[in-house]
Amino acid sequence: MAYVSRAMRGFIIDRVRQGQSQKRGGEFHFTQLDTSVPDSASTGTELQKLSDALDELAHKDAALAEVVDLKFFCGLTLGEIAALRQVFERTLQRDWEKARLLLFDSMKSPE
Repeated sequence: MAYVSRAMRGFIIDRVRQGQSQKRGGEFHFTQLDTSVPDSASTGTELQKLSDALDELAHKDAALAEVVDLKFFCGLTLGEIAALRQVFERTLQRDWEKARLLLFDSMKSPE
């Protein structure tokens, strides 16, 4: 599941980058499927900041970065992640809160 979450994260980030790339024909759509990003989705810049922050978090604490990948990019619940990692759900909730705080600190723009 950790590998799948990392692959999904990479796919989403690459897809947003590709859509914004005018040099490589980002303005053209060759498919009949709806490829537009919903209005409520994060912008490419925000996703890039998140990706960079997750990479930084992975260097500090790989387990916390894995929790974020599984929750955010795979859509697993905290209970499901706790079962995968064989820990109590409350332990995982603390890890999730810690990861969110570290990511928030890493992503906030300098004022």
